[in-house]
Amino acid sequence: MNKTWLQLWGALLLLPAAAAAQPATAAAGAADSVSTSLARHDFFYAGQSKQRRMFIVKDGQLSWSYDDQLKRGEISDAILMTDGHILVAHQYGVAETDENGRTLWHYEAPEGTEIHTVQPIGRHHVVFVQNGHPAKVVVMEIPAAKTVGEFLLPTAGQKGSVHGQFRNARLTSRGTLLVANMGLGCIHEYTSDGREVDRWQGVLPWSVQELPKTGHLLITGRKGLIQEIDRQGHTVWQLNATDYGITQPQKTVRLKDGGHIINNWYNEWSKTPMDTLNAPPQAIEVDKDGRVVWQLRAWRNPDLGPSTTIQLLSEATDRDRLFFGHYGRQPRPRLCASPGQPIGQGRGIHPGRVAWVHAPGVAQWDGKSGLWVEDRWNDQQKADLMVSEAICQLTGEPSARRAWRALFGHFNKTHGRGGRGYRRGETIAVKLNMNNALTHHDTIELNSSPFTTLALVRSLVGSGGVRQQDIVLCEPSRAITDSIYNKVHREFPLVRFVDNTGGDGCEKCEYYPEQIDYSADNGKMARGLARCIVDADYLINTALLKTHNGPGVTLTAKNWYGATDISLLWRQNAHNNISQDKRSGKPQYKTFVDWMAHKDLGQKTLLFLIDGTYGSRDVNGAPNPKWMKEPFLGDWACSLIASQDGVACDAVAMDIIIAEWPEFGSLNYCDEYLREAASIPHTPSGTVYRQQGKALTEPLGLFEHCDGNRRYSKIELKYKRL
Repeated sequence: MNKTWLQLWGALLLLPAAAAAQPATAAAGAADSVSTSLARHDFFYAGQSKQRRMFIVKDGQLSWSYDDQLKRGEISDAILMTDGHILVAHQYGVAETDENGRTLWHYEAPEGTEIHTVQPIGRHHVVFVQNGHPAKVVVMEIPAAKTVGEFLLPTAGQKGSVHGQFRNARLTSRGTLLVANMGLGCIHEYTSDGREVDRWQGVLPWSVQELPKTGHLLITGRKGLIQEIDRQGHTVWQLNATDYGITQPQKTVRLKDGGHIINNWYNEWSKTPMDTLNAPPQAIEVDKDGRVVWQLRAWRNPDLGPSTTIQLLSEATDRDRLFFGHYGRQPRPRLCASPGQPIGQGRGIHPGRVAWVHAPGVAQWDGKSGLWVEDRWNDQQKADLMVSEAICQLTGEPSARRAWRALFGHFNKTHGRGGRGYRRGETIAVKLNMNNALTHHDTIELNSSPFTTLALVRSLVGSGGVRQQDIVLCEPSRAITDSIYNKVHREFPLVRFVDNTGGDGCEKCEYYPEQIDYSADNGKMARGLARCIVDADYLINTALLKTHNGPGVTLTAKNWYGATDISLLWRQNAHNNISQDKRSGKPQYKTFVDWMAHKDLGQKTLLFLIDGTYGSRDVNGAPNPKWMKEPFLGDWACSLIASQDGVACDAVAMDIIIAEWPEFGSLNYCDEYLREAASIPHTPSGTVYRQQGKALTEPLGLFEHCDGNRRYSKIELKYKRL
């Protein structure tokens, strides 16, 4: 250990636990009900002051404290971890201490630089921002304090002090780094190789953090404005801390009940000495209704000093869950099957073949301006090429005309109609996925792409020889938005549109009751099916590439739910046996398998398509975020996945999602329905799946997970980049 460091940080004073502070008088104007008790929260505390001290308050008592004798620098960032260790950024370096106050390793900032923020990456790395000329992000191997990665950050230039450049940076759930740029008044998001994947302007950020579940950003501003913004930069919630007498907030804690703890830093370097009897609160708690319910006033007995960091003990950081690109141990969901263990048997002209067409540039939305469905953000020509190339790759034919002929011929042959093709008057129903559309008005939320839909209709008519009037675009459970209707109807006025609401050129969907006989007691699950689906001769299932909070993914199997007679309002619908047992993966009957096996759903499907032109981590809302992993590299997914095998199609799309967002909690055992479908008749759950009362005797397709290089042993993946 460096002697200089030991001299500076080695003089540790582990203070004895002190009695809880007596309740102090609430701030002027505050309600009498405002608590000042230290017992309200158990928390870790550190302050940016002339003394470099840290504290733990538990059960209203000061249970641990740390005081170093270095007379230089300030604690700008401190993180309590679940192993009891603490990471500290103290302006002139970073260090890690254990629960006994012993320094485990340190790094001294080079002359002319400062460090005010740090994050752990697993047990062997940390990442911090080093202010300077130039400023940079540094990834360091610990305890050796060896730099293993770095990249430069934008600043206001080579002149001026480095002190005001950066104060806070935080890792996100997807392994990127959010950096609050005080000097430039913006927030950046970076990958581990230094690619800026997003930027939010017009803020004066002291600190920033990603909120769980939504992925929104919680920003504490230098002028007292606390904001929650979505990834499009829209303000979801805000509070002006100055309205509560908090003049210099630095960090904000979002509580589980919707309230917030906001710290209030006091400048000890001010020319005016502090009057501790009339000092401002070090922090306040504001409930979700905007009322102050707690004030932290601990300037005497104990004196916690000015506030930089307040961290609830229940929110201690698990360093093993944080990663930055390839640094750290990336999470991986628990799955029912391991890579390279194929189950079932493939279907299609080339059994188990899946085509994946990747066309960078087909989707170009900036994530903030207007709606993603606008023409300016999408390349229709590339969308047309994606559809044509997908069916050619799938069938092995050199042209879309021959590919459609092969698809219809194979379908009819396997359905007892001989090897003939499509005939005039036969209906092709295209099941869209408009799950986020309750009206015909366009929305920023992710639904079926107007451009992919038009490309499919163009290919069916132009290359497949299908009459316009034989095509039905349908969404029985939701509404088909104007952007799809107008784009297709303008070019193909005879194509029919059927949706849940009717009107604006769409027919209102009608349903046949009691069409689904589930293989197990499935409670109040919908049993009726849309007439346009049942009456069709062929189906095309066009799903979306995205996750889902329940079953983990929402792909072609989940898309069949929208073909039933469910309510437009999703909360009124049963969702029985859709989600898996995410804790232990206990095998159980799965509703999806009955839909996949149904004669008028999965078994009537000519083609399975998964539209990944944008794709999303969230089932609701705008497409979000962009995709980081190979081959996307900070772009939208710009992909279309096609197969004649619904099981294999979902398996490939599922693997793409898992590779991109392995931390997404609902992915645990998300593959259970595919294992069930591919294991028929010997299902892990023991369920006997039936079709029209007869027990199924063959698998519904081929299921397999890829290895780390996206290779399969039995699924035939045909990847093509346009």
